[in-house]
Amino acid sequence: MSLLIRPAFDSDRELAARLLTAQLVEHDLPADAAGVARGIELALAPHSPAWLLLAFRGEEPVGIFLANLIVSVEKSGHALWVEELYVVPSARRGGVARAILAHVVAKGRELGVRGIDLEVVPTQAAAFALYRALGFKDVNRQRMSFEL
Repeated sequence: MSLLIRPAFDSDRELAARLLTAQLVEHDLPADAAGVARGIELALAPHSPAWLLLAFRGEEPVGIFLANLIVSVEKSGHALWVEELYVVPSARRGGVARAILAHVVAKGRELGVRGIDLEVVPTQAAAFALYRALGFKDVNRQRMSFEL
């Protein structure tokens, strides 16, 4: 069955929340319903720098992607910072993540985006293998965070 990857619409809020919450829970991260809803609201707002995409196999939602377009001096232009890439467990190892990333790369090139940055949880060997197979390079940095 073919895979459809498309931008999320306002009518997809509940679906996006369900998928994003599943990812947060799977990674043992706080899955605050109001916080997830607020993130989706911001991603879907007019003129948002966010790319919120959904993947479907037939009528079945199988993946979600959330990234933000940022200005990068290192890349001499715009870059995407990937916040979330989630594939439902029943669809893993079926090319969904690869197809989502191929879609994002093609759209990024079309729009003049210069690069894509992301982080991977150290225990996610399959994710590391996929990203490296697609040409992503390891970056020797430590991510830090400051809550406001």
